[in-house]
Amino acid sequence: MNLSLAGTLSDQIANHIIEKIIHLEIEPGQRILEQKIAEELGVSRSPVREAMRILEKTGLVEIIPRCGARVRKVTEESIRGFCDVFALLFGHVVRR
Repeated sequence: MNLSLAGTLSDQIANHIIEKIIHLEIEPGQRILEQKIAEELGVSRSPVREAMRILEKTGLVEIIPRCGARVRKVTEESIRGFCDVFALLFGHVVRR
């Protein structure tokens, strides 16, 4: 893959992983192998690890100590949580 100049290297890697998740090249519950992503993109594992931390903050990926990262499975509870947050944000925007 040819990484663009936009964003940090870790941001670009995170976007690459998101694309793989969207296209089901990496499925919910599946481990994301740092080494494989690093080799695929011709980068070291450090920016891949940072990309995983970025994705963990979004809730798309969960990092399990000493096991690695995996794509978070979508559950009814997570969808409800997302809807609750959306409703709060929408209400805040409407009040402005």
